[in-house]
Amino acid sequence: MAKSRKAIGILGLLLLVSPIDHAAAGALERAMLGKSTIVDLTQAQHDGQSAGAAELRRDKGEGGKDSGAPPGLMPWGELATQLELATAPGGDAANVAQIPPRNLLGLAVVVDISASVARQADYRATVQDFQAWEHKYGRIPRRSVVLLYTGWSRRWEDPARYVNQDPQGVRRVPGFSSGAVAFLAADRDILGVGSDTVAAEPGPGDPVLGKLRPGAWQLLNLTNLERLPTKGAKLVIAPLRLEAAAAPARVVAILP
Repeated sequence: MAKSRKAIGILGLLLLVSPIDHAAAGALERAMLGKSTIVDLTQAQHDGQSAGAAELRRDKGEGGKDSGAPPGLMPWGELATQLELATAPGGDAANVAQIPPRNLLGLAVVVDISASVARQADYRATVQDFQAWEHKYGRIPRRSVVLLYTGWSRRWEDPARYVNQDPQGVRRVPGFSSGAVAFLAADRDILGVGSDTVAAEPGPGDPVLGKLRPGAWQLLNLTNLERLPTKGAKLVIAPLRLEAAAAPARVVAILP
């Protein structure tokens, strides 16, 4: 009885949040009762991966000279499932800690571009890819989270292949084109985007973050996207509440 009362209390809070959370509350109740499948979209990390990723760092030796490691690669912290927040001027969410909790619950839309990625490793999803998806499955719902399935997570255990840096230091990984993100942000009013890859261009110049509306975000280094339906799954995103523009996150999907 105590467990039932606790579940009802949690659901009551969710039902007060927003119109789309009525569906999320039903999904949460079924998941708590073991009647829905829950898929963890978070990459696990272990010491072996950390040791491998250390080789991708560009460390400075004595006198500030490079150690000889390839340029432009990130510390291991960036190779983790994480949420990165778009720049937010004014009173909207200025950092991860200030994201309204309701904006961490969303409807998942999964767009599969793995066939294109198999032909071109650094393929960038276009507006036409999303329009083709809508032709089959209907308009992308407002306040959804658009997830790009590329198949790239199969490289996760090999950090060098996962980052896929060319001799000039450019990461040859798939993702969203800036035009596609602008379309999704302006014409579909999404909460955010996500993919099973590392960021193609990290930092302030990231073309994804630059096109998202203030307060929206992107999820990086997801996994198990192939286990989600094309639409209908509900996402629960739980980033660490950091006063920063990015934070590691646990991301789970509740299937319909």
